[in-house]
Amino acid sequence: MLKKIINRFFVVLGVIFTLFLILAITPAPFYMHYNLGQDPNQDTTYIFEPQHIIMMGGAGMPSANNLMRLYYTAGLASFYDCPVTIALPYDSICHAKIDQYLVNQGVTREIIHDTIGTNTRSQVLALSENYPELLTTNILVITSPEHLRRTVKCFNKAGFQQVRGAAAFEGAVDFDLSLENQILKGKETIPSVESTKLRYTFWNYLKLEIDTYREYFALFYYKIKGWI
Repeated sequence: MLKKIINRFFVVLGVIFTLFLILAITPAPFYMHYNLGQDPNQDTTYIFEPQHIIMMGGAGMPSANNLMRLYYTAGLASFYDCPVTIALPYDSICHAKIDQYLVNQGVTREIIHDTIGTNTRSQVLALSENYPELLTTNILVITSPEHLRRTVKCFNKAGFQQVRGAAAFEGAVDFDLSLENQILKGKETIPSVESTKLRYTFWNYLKLEIDTYREYFALFYYKIKGWI
């Protein structure tokens, strides 16, 4: 009996893994990830001008997540000339580097650090309690694309009345990645993998699948907990 259960378990895992591989050769992971990065509060009937920008901290500094989010934060804070709040657990070195980056990028308004909370729910609740004036302020929240929908919904649930979201999408390259006419040497008997889909896109989409499925689980968990 136990052997049958184990065999079926591995069969199910194999089917799931096969589906992952099949999806990775289609555009589906890109669109799943892209849709998670769309602002659920988007309203095209009027122009929204933020009065305060909140960046949800993602990791240490420097790190890929924080640098992407800071890039967008700096640009938008400078453009709209509004203060910035960084929601990130306390780390003196990390916060100092964040301040330095924003100032170097031209942010001249106040930079606030809210260090209470280690996940999206607790950070949003801390912001609502520590800065109640933000509940009725035009807020622009910046985070990674896969987290944007859940984050904005958390702000809505916590009572923030004017919230929009901006996803820190990475920029796509616009140059030729083919191996044609390149002198690469090595063993000529081994053929070069010319397809950029096999060399890059397939693996990138596999990673996007992991990010999106993890976020779908988080959305489900936050929903049943009543946090969104």
